Amino acid sequence: MPYLCTFDEDSRIIRVKIVDSSSGTGAGKTGLTFESSGLKISTIASPEAAPTVYTVAGATIETITTLGTYAAPTATKCRFKEVDATNHPGLYEIQLANARYAISGQKGLVITISGAAGTVQADLHLLFTAFDLQDADPKVDLIDAPNATGLAAIADAILCRNFASVSGEAARSMINALRFLRNKWSISSTTLTVTKEDDSTEAWHGTVTATPGADPVTANDPS
Repeated sequence: MPYLCTFDEDSRIIRVKIVDSSSGTGAGKTGLTFESSGLKISTIASPEAAPTVYTVAGATIETITTLGTYAAPTATKCRFKEVDATNHPGLYEIQLANARYAISGQKGLVITISGAAGTVQADLHLLFTAFDLQDADPKVDLIDAPNATGLAAIADAILCRNFASVSGEAARSMINALRFLRNKWSISSTTLTVTKEDDSTEAWHGTVTATPGADPVTANDPS
């Protein structure tokens, strides 16, 4: 089961369903606690070669005092608690230390819950995104430009509404290319000139060359 979150999100509250192994309909297993015999919660980040494992036997699983409220686990431990056996049978909350989401080069984290009697192994895959999908104006670096602005600014630029909103060398190069395809342009001697959206003001100009193997246009962006 995938679970999306951002790289910089701390204090995560994770919920996962654990199925009753005796059920033929996939009903949830109720009644588990942080002290249930055999319970094991294993976590492994995408660049790791070995997992970090929490077990009842090792006394590295502790309870959650208040469901829905993150409390950092004791060092080397995680937290686990049933959510609501009546209305959400089989649903459990897990809280890991923030350090488990801060592994260098991490793109995802797999959490596996197993071992408790009468349960089917549950696997949860956390996929990390570079931006918050629920943000009304996500700041997304779409073209690897160090100073690129948000998705809305890139969209405005592509629609030729607000080129000034985009910064970063790679981003401006993209916009200049779009202008060349959309706007008026002309060549005089070795100078290529492209206008802004008013069809009269210069947006940029470049020197056109015909040297084999050379960049055909050396651009000068006055904006």
